[in-house]
Amino acid sequence: MNMKGLYYRNSQIIDGELDNNQVMMHIEKGKYYGLNPVGKRIWELVEQPRSFEDIVAVLLSEFNVSEEQCREEVKAFLEKGIKCDILNTDEAHS
Repeated sequence: MNMKGLYYRNSQIIDGELDNNQVMMHIEKGKYYGLNPVGKRIWELVEQPRSFEDIVAVLLSEFNVSEEQCREEVKAFLEKGIKCDILNTDEAHS
């Protein structure tokens, strides 16, 4: 994955908070997912399509984390999100 393009939520995901944790369900697959605070923030950010660089910049301004660690964690989250079909990307079209 080259991390180009925009990332955004799959419209088949319903989400909400449960005990201060973000939980989601993939409607078609019937699978549940839970997010940690950083994952929850990324999920909030991709409500509108956002680039990898934009997501990293916002998280660096909000969390006390090194840029390298931030990039690694955002990349891992986006890759897993695509694999689990909770996120979409226009990467193939860019």
